This record gives sequence, structure tokens and C-alpha cells, in this order.
Amino acid sequence: MASAANNNYFLSLLSSGMLETAAEKLSSYFTSSQSATVNIAVIGKSGSGQSAFIDALQGTPDTDAGTAPTQRTHQFPNNDAVIVSELPGLGSSKFRAGVASGSLQFHRHDLFIVLTSRRFKKKDSRLAGEMEQGNEKFYFVQNQVDRELDRAKRWQSCFYLESRFLENLRNACVEGLGKGGMESPRVFLVSSRNPDKFDFGRLLEALEADLPAQKRRAFLLALPNITRCVIERKKAMLLEDVWKLAALSATAALIPIPGLSIACDIALLAQHLSSYRKVFNLDEGSLARLAKRAGKTAEHLRAAVTSTFGQRVSEGIIIDELNKATGLKIQLSKVLKLVPFVGQVSAVILSYTTVNHMLNTAVEGMAEDAKRVLDKSLQEEREKDIDSISSDPLFAM
Repeated sequence: MASAANNNYFLSLLSSGMLETAAEKLSSYFTSSQSATVNIAVIGKSGSGQSAFIDALQGTPDTDAGTAPTQRTHQFPNNDAVIVSELPGLGSSKFRAGVASGSLQFHRHDLFIVLTSRRFKKKDSRLAGEMEQGNEKFYFVQNQVDRELDRAKRWQSCFYLESRFLENLRNACVEGLGKGGMESPRVFLVSSRNPDKFDFGRLLEALEADLPAQKRRAFLLALPNITRCVIERKKAMLLEDVWKLAALSATAALIPIPGLSIACDIALLAQHLSSYRKVFNLDEGSLARLAKRAGKTAEHLRAAVTSTFGQRVSEGIIIDELNKATGLKIQLSKVLKLVPFVGQVSAVILSYTTVNHMLNTAVEGMAEDAKRVLDKSLQEEREKDIDSISSDPLFAM
């Protein structure tokens, strides 16, 4: 995300009529914002559910061939700049205690997730101590919480209370880490099978918050739509950049396009709008992966997509939408007061206003599409889980 100082700088270039310089600086901003890479390490021994956890983090079905347990490096499907590495856990023959900094290659990763499916122990605290000395960002995650809950339901019967069980489970994790000298550890309880439940959303927020601005942007926009909150944060981040994209499109093309009363870079807009579809998981690949995870067809989920650009992006559609926008009286609050209405600057203002309106409408529409698709997929997954539980012989007893 651009700082307030950067935003003011861009505005000052536009207000002074330095259009070529403004276009150059805005182009450089988008290039740098798209070049950040994020490397996440997931540390867990056999049985911790590493692969399933990474599948959930990336939004990929656990039946995908590309997510086999032997694969140790995973790229997010919609953003290959975000990479997740599977690393052996403590107790593994491939991990020697006391040499974590060498085994885990701290300098190569931005974030570390220590994963378990049982309880954290003293040795996990020792590993955390080495990470603290290296100023690394790390998180303790107990996976497969849904299985723990299922077992509790079976054996505790009428005494079972989910909130109390989860509180006891979290306290047990903190206590185990505390025995190793770890004070106030960040513990997250998650289910790879149901990432919309428990602490998965909180974990994503913590990961995002601990990254520097450019990496935070790359990470957030690469995430699958696990919760509505994720979708809202994506929308907010894209809307922060919309006015800069509109300004770049208007300053980069000063010759009106045939059929339009304004000048703008249509190819640039098509490129970014297509990337927005991927960000909101509305492209064909994302819908196919989500449908596979929910046990339905992509067509079933696609029916929830109703916005123009959520359905499809093309230069022809962009021109049609811009023509509609030019007939509207759009009020410009940021630039209108600063830019004099003379010469080329006047033409840029008209183009900017029209494109800015179209892009805002597009982002808002795609965000609503994403929420409807998420709701539909979660409904299908809940039905699938109910069918699975009802067929379990232990519940039929």
C-alpha cells in the first residue's frame, strides 16, 4: 500500500500538469507493488497434517495431485510470489535439535508456523527460543481441532460444551509451551477441513499484520476467500489503489479511443480487472478448485456471480462500461480541486473521473460476488460434513 506521502506526491504531479512524470511514477508504483515475494515455513512432524493445512491455506482441494505429501514447496495458485515450504518437525530424523537456525534457514523465510495435531511440548518452546533470538515471526498452530471435538462429543456426551473444551485445549497448549519457558505464546486452534471455523481467520490476520506493507499486500491478495472478513480486507486494499490505476490509465493515453469520448489505456485496465477476478477467486481455476473442495460443480457456484466483470473481462466489455459511466455526473473529491481545467489536464480529469467510477463499481461488484460464492460453497460443505458424520459407524451406535 502506498503511504499518505506517496499519495500526496502523485496528486501534486497531477495537479501541476506533469502528466508524463505522473504516469512514470504511477507505473513504477504498480510494478514494485506486484514484485514482492512472501515465504512461509510450516514446521510439523508426520501426523500433524502439514499437507492438509497448506491445502487449506492455499484454497486447494486435498485431493489435488499437486499437493502430495512428498512435495515440499507450494506456490499459491493465484499468486506464485507467495510460497509455502513444508519443513520437518522436531523429533524428525531430518531435524537436529539445537541447530534450528541452520536446519530451518531462518534468513529464507518471512514467517514460521509450528504445527501439531496433539499438544505442544518443551521442545517446541526451545525451537521458539531460537526463533526469538533471530527476531523471526512464528506462530503455534494446533491442527485437526475438529477431530478433537468429535472425540470429545463421543466420550463426554451430555457434559460436552464446545466453548469450554476449546478453552481447555488452548490452555493446555499454552501450559505445555510455558514449561519450556515460552511466555504468552500465540496459539491458534484450526481445522484444515473447516478453515472458516475456529482460529483460522485470526491466524491469517496475524500473518498479514506481521508482514511489511508490500509483502502484506501480496499475501492478502493471494489468500483464498476463507471468510467474509478476508474478502472485505481484499476489497479495501484494492479500493486504495483504484484511483491511482485510474490516473495511470488516463495519463498513459492522451488520444481518445474510437467509440469513446475519453482517452484511457484499455489494455492496462483489462490486465488489472482480470487480476481482480483472481483476487476475488472468480476466475475459472479458482471456482473449479472451490467446487472440488465443496463437492459440487463449478457451474453451481458460478451461478452466484452476477456482476459484469465478475463474469468476464474483455476490452469490448470495458469500453461498453466506460460509455455507460461517461453519461453519469460523477463527483471527484481528490483531484478536482487541485487540477486546473486547461489543455490536456482537463482531458485527463474527464478520463480519470470516468475510469475511477468504473473501477470502484467493478471492485464493489466482484466483492459481493465473492461473498455469495463463499456462502454457497460453505452451505454445500456443511451438507457434505453432515452426510459424512451420519454415515460414521461410531455415530450410528
